Amino acid sequence: MTDTDASLLARRFLGAAILYGVLGIALGLAMAIAHDHSQRPTHAHINVIGFVSFFLFALFYRQWGQQVSRLLARIHFWLAQAAMLGMMTGLWLFYNGQTGFEPVAAISAIAYGASFLVFAVAAWPVVAGKPQRP
Repeated sequence: MTDTDASLLARRFLGAAILYGVLGIALGLAMAIAHDHSQRPTHAHINVIGFVSFFLFALFYRQWGQQVSRLLARIHFWLAQAAMLGMMTGLWLFYNGQTGFEPVAAISAIAYGASFLVFAVAAWPVVAGKPQRP
């Protein structure tokens, strides 16, 4: 991947991390104000997966993205985004009593796991000192 592509991907992950961080904090504040903590699992997933992991992905791609397969990096980004949106939606609805949405959360969790495996395949050659070619 070129330096430009890596920088763009890092900025996209960082932008998403900031957005999810704001959403996670807003949900936490709303729960505290309402004295209703039923969305605690949703809040935790938004903050840990949405903010923390996406922020770490941004740092990785900023530092080593040019050594990663462009295709794998793009698959990672879009699959992680789709999974995160599905997970937030599924968890929110499930913890609001709409139990029929549990499969949405479960499938989205599997999709996030798959996106992390794509990341691992893309990143491992960098860790092993054998960078991939763009």
